[in-house]
Amino acid sequence: MAISSYPPVTPKRTVVSLTSGTSWTVPTGVTSVNVTLVGGGGGGGGGSSSYQPSFGLGGQVISSNVATTPGASIAYAIGAGGTAGASGGSAGNGGTTTFTGATSATGGNGGTTSTGATGQTAALATNYGASGVGTGYSGGAGGAGKIEIEYWV
Repeated sequence: MAISSYPPVTPKRTVVSLTSGTSWTVPTGVTSVNVTLVGGGGGGGGGSSSYQPSFGLGGQVISSNVATTPGASIAYAIGAGGTAGASGGSAGNGGTTTFTGATSATGGNGGTTSTGATGQTAALATNYGASGVGTGYSGGAGGAGKIEIEYWV
């Protein structure tokens, strides 16, 4: 007669957030993970007497399932936030977030100073750069990207 446990063992869900570093070690017993990558947000454009300030766009968000080997080291990179636009200047684009075996998430475009290119993406994302306020003000830097890893053991 086989020995069984009661109640049955239920796998535990674990979520790891990565905001810095360059590699992650796969825990024992983990053979696949779901990773969500967020690209860096674009910086906000600065305002001036000639130009309207604008928001940078949020970074792309992508989820992928990745087969893993327990104990393996997986390389990744977190996309930096875009630089803020100086008074009357355009802002920098956000950086790309990568995780080996997953599709990369591109950073958001920086805000320009010609039109208020806010867009729906900027309104819904959490890592976009704030625009400069009024005239003669610099925009805000975009937020850095991140990676969330979900697995069950």
